[in-house]
Order: sequence, then structure tokens, then C-alpha cells
Amino acid sequence: MQDAQAPAFQLGPAFQVMEPAKIVSVIAWVMFVFWALYTLIAAYHWVRYGQNSSVAIPAIITHIIVSLSLALFAVSGFAP
Repeated sequence: MQDAQAPAFQLGPAFQVMEPAKIVSVIAWVMFVFWALYTLIAAYHWVRYGQNSSVAIPAIITHIIVSLSLALFAVSGFAP
């Protein structure tokens, strides 16, 4: 009896012509656009309809700094 190996898992033909780096970059771009729109809309509504915008401005700035720091850490490749 011959040792028959199962065929390796293969993605569909559409994914075989695309490089993984391009797929990841498109996903990252879509996530960035979603984050930017969400941040802009949330910031607008918080400043426009919030009772105390003196709290909103520092909170929005903190949100942007922390979010960008986490995003840069995620793409840096640093592995503790």
C-alpha cells in the first residue's frame, strides 16, 4: 500500500494571483479608514452635543494618541 498524502490546503484561484502582503495592506487600509471615520463622527457628536466640551477635547486627543500608538506598535513587529 502506498503512502498517499492528503493534498495541501489551497485557496481559491482569486487568492493565488494576489500576494499576501497586498491582501494585508488592503485590510489594514480598510481598518484605518473605518477608524478615521468613526473617530471623526464620534468627535463631532461629542463636541456638538456634549454638555461639557472641556472634557471632550482632551479625551478626543487622548483617544487619537493612544489609538495611533497602538496601531504603530501593532505594525512595528515588536515581539516581547
